[in-house]
Amino acid sequence: MRSVQTPLSRRTLLTGAVGTGVVGACLAAGGDSASALSPAALQVTGSTRAFSLGAQRSASLLSSAQAEAGPGLAVVSVPVDGGHMVGVTFPSGASTDTISVRVRLAGGGWTAWSDLPLNDSEPDPDTAEGRRSVTASDPMWVGALGTGATVQVRLPQADVADAHLQVVDAGEASALARTTLSSPASSDRSAQLLATKASPKVLPQPTIKTRAQWGADESLRKGGVGYSDTIKACVVHHTADGGTYSQSDVPSVIRSMYRYHTVSLGWSDLGYNFVVDRFGGIWEGRAGGITLPVVGAHAGGFNTDTFGVSMMGDFTSIAPSAACLESVAQVIAWKLSMYGLPADGVAYLTSAGGGTAKYSPGTTVRLRTINAHRDVGYTACPGNVGFTKMDAIRDRVDELLGGATITAIAAKYAAIGGAGNLGGPTTDENDTPNGAGSYRFYSGGAIYWSKATGAHTVRGAILQLWGQLGWENGLGFPTTDDSPAKGGFYNHFQGGSIYWSPATGAHEVRGAIRQKWASMGWEGGPAGFPVTGDGAAKGGFFTHFQGGSIYYSAATGAHWTTGAIRDRWAALGWEYGLGFPTVDDTPTPNGKGYYNHFQKGSVYWSPATGAHAITGAFRDAWASMGWENSFLGFPTKDEVAIDGGTRIEFEGGTLTWTKSTGKITVKKK
Repeated sequence: MRSVQTPLSRRTLLTGAVGTGVVGACLAAGGDSASALSPAALQVTGSTRAFSLGAQRSASLLSSAQAEAGPGLAVVSVPVDGGHMVGVTFPSGASTDTISVRVRLAGGGWTAWSDLPLNDSEPDPDTAEGRRSVTASDPMWVGALGTGATVQVRLPQADVADAHLQVVDAGEASALARTTLSSPASSDRSAQLLATKASPKVLPQPTIKTRAQWGADESLRKGGVGYSDTIKACVVHHTADGGTYSQSDVPSVIRSMYRYHTVSLGWSDLGYNFVVDRFGGIWEGRAGGITLPVVGAHAGGFNTDTFGVSMMGDFTSIAPSAACLESVAQVIAWKLSMYGLPADGVAYLTSAGGGTAKYSPGTTVRLRTINAHRDVGYTACPGNVGFTKMDAIRDRVDELLGGATITAIAAKYAAIGGAGNLGGPTTDENDTPNGAGSYRFYSGGAIYWSKATGAHTVRGAILQLWGQLGWENGLGFPTTDDSPAKGGFYNHFQGGSIYWSPATGAHEVRGAIRQKWASMGWEGGPAGFPVTGDGAAKGGFFTHFQGGSIYYSAATGAHWTTGAIRDRWAALGWEYGLGFPTVDDTPTPNGKGYYNHFQKGSVYWSPATGAHAITGAFRDAWASMGWENSFLGFPTKDEVAIDGGTRIEFEGGTLTWTKSTGKITVKKK
């Protein structure tokens, strides 16, 4: 049994009255919401299949297709069962700018050829996401292919061997309770829009459907979310997908784009921050919080300090619908209002270069607040006709911004239900003492705002502990609202998190320890809730949790230890004895026990032997014999002094060090 068996006698709980609960109701975010940005349980079906076009070729196919394909081109047919969206990837690059596809359903005729340009939205090149990215066409929604369909790809003969047809099945979305919390927020505005001792005036948030509502499978996301320091500009796109879709198809289309971006192209997430359909629906794109400056993969070279809004469709020769254009203006105006940006202002951005970027790395470019993708990249996006609508979008955004009348904190208060949720105000809206933001207290909690984080609620025991830690001068401003955890509540802050449960109270978790805990599943993992705050160890830090402890030092990183191994380490003096853990508690290769290596030795445990430490030359000798897989097995006692030396006992024998010879001898039982 590897649960914590003894009370935490050495590390006492932080003192101070922090209350026994969270005051007031929390935002409705699903009954069992995950911690912010943690992957939800897999709740969406779907698949991605890659067909090598080189493997599909045959002499008869190419011979019959040459006349239609044209000089130097090939047509490759791929039989496909099922799928909703197609695209073509080129792992080693492509010799063309455009490929074409057409589809034939079982028993039907061929559709017309549709040209798919190479994808020109992309991550910045100096990011992990950019290094994973591959050359690919834009994807195209083809609807339900069904059984017995065929997809034909027309492309240069030279590219066939390396190309892959990607067929994405959108899957069916089930009920999705876990979402990334997205709440109205704001940022610093220009002086003429700032009220004295108040957060900036903002527009009410338009209706934005969440990732859960389009059915995001959060397990497909790769790595953490990247954030800019602020927002300086917007970039408008089209998805360049010429396929037709109904209103009921929209969630499936977005799921397919998301899967194409993450699985086929290797991106971290959906490239766009927001997606707007032709019916006027606004949808949350990339995860990380719709109010925050999330770095997308929409405009290679200029993803930092911008947000991307993409219109679903191909607007090369047709115009976006009036409903689509209005919603594009609505979401842009709302976001710009939070960051104090005018509709037709000036933004100075530094190019990261790469891909289709118009400007070489390090070049500072004077742009407008609202840009078309072609303003920053060598691309036709958002389509020739879509581009003609840019001034109309700017004019409408300017008109909407003129209607911003309430502060960001007031807008937040209204958005969460006002007095019915947070109670009545008990203070005026004031600037924080450090001048970096604003706040207002209510009978049920507080709302804090800063430029970098937006406006968020903090309540009850979490609010009290945050105050004891120095308010915004301690953990920084809140980056989420107080939100349900598994059996409690939490707030994330710029410098860490505070988690509360009835059994543990409120405690802060920071830095590498917090990152380690997050990788283990937050409070839903084996650690459970923190039972101490972030404490100083000898040369590092620690946090104790319900299920064990995480210790960190610069030399070892952050590692997890629990149960009998942790108890034995504690009995030997914690980090003062064996030093810091250098690995997590780990199953032995033979599956019979667990171990942890520390800076000055190891602790091994099995059900039959319990937990025992082994250090120095004894550990080296045992390791050279094969550890617990040798005839010695697990240690049954710690090292003990004997006449003339030291001995350690194992299941199958002993190791003895003799002082007079300085040697270790092994004896089998």
